[in-house]
Amino acid sequence: MRIPYDSPQLDTVLEALANQKRRGIIHDLSLQPSTVGQLARNHELSLPAIHKHIRTLENAKLIIRKKSGRTNFVALDSATLGLAQSWITQYQVAWGSGQASLENYISRMQE
Repeated sequence: MRIPYDSPQLDTVLEALANQKRRGIIHDLSLQPSTVGQLARNHELSLPAIHKHIRTLENAKLIIRKKSGRTNFVALDSATLGLAQSWITQYQVAWGSGQASLENYISRMQE
């Protein structure tokens, strides 16, 4: 399935992943679910700051959050990561080796 380069959902996912702290959160959640408080401690962030990152990841559908009492639990929703992976993968076939691809193009243009 081709993922269009102008997909609004892809934009949201890539924007969320463009931040180093959010990528760190994704990494942690790829190992196991966590509480928001634990993620804040792991990444040396205040609770307001971690909640902002969590909302961004949640809006991108990269994580899911469940509240139990006063504790927020979060887990990775890896299905959405597949969207970004699919988009990147569809270009790997066309890319081949960057150097070889560029040399082939220059060769064709000079003919």
